[in-house]
Amino acid sequence: MKPPALTPRHALFLDIDGTLIDLAATPDGVSVPPGLATGLRALRDRLGGALALLSGRKLTDIDRLLGPGLVCAAEHGAILRDSDGRIHATAQRPAAYDRWLASLNRAARQMPGVLIEQKEFSLTVHYRQAPEHEAELGQLVERLVGENEDAVILLAHSAFELRPRSGNNKGEALGGFMASPPFKGRIPVFVGDDVTDEPAIHKANELGGAGLHVARDFNGSTQMVRDWLLGAG
Repeated sequence: MKPPALTPRHALFLDIDGTLIDLAATPDGVSVPPGLATGLRALRDRLGGALALLSGRKLTDIDRLLGPGLVCAAEHGAILRDSDGRIHATAQRPAAYDRWLASLNRAARQMPGVLIEQKEFSLTVHYRQAPEHEAELGQLVERLVGENEDAVILLAHSAFELRPRSGNNKGEALGGFMASPPFKGRIPVFVGDDVTDEPAIHKANELGGAGLHVARDFNGSTQMVRDWLLGAG
């Protein structure tokens, strides 16, 4: 699908890692291209405020990378910041969170390169630097989640996330934003790169807009995404 020319009729939703910025070996190892944060705010203003970030990252991470104040759904929609700057949660920590954390940290100490990332409502097991442990880690997180009715496993790029069953995914977050100003009544456009972005891709299409995938629609290039957004391409 050819990315549309953005106009004030559109509402824009963007994933961050693998979409706006290149993936890195660790979440803290990413590099934010110069001018991206400023460019996003200029684009937001041209769209009448109808720009939101939909990310698996913590809210504090989003603000550290791209500056504070942007409308966003953090932790895949478990935490929302609306256009008035109000922050509210749509989930609760699974009851077994602390037990999971202890077990995962013990495992990581035996698997060099494995990183356990703590979020407000979930835990992410990163194995990008230790792909040989993927199967073993997958079995571990399945055992930990087990029959916990309040939790699920979310698959991502070289990662497993143990997260609440309740709370929005990115598609539900997009739909929620579209129900309120300044997004309401506009044509949604979403760009993502991961399996965790598929719900938002489907929701944008369902609402009559465009759900775009970096690999399919931008030749796998975050630079092409930035050029399209910021007017260089």
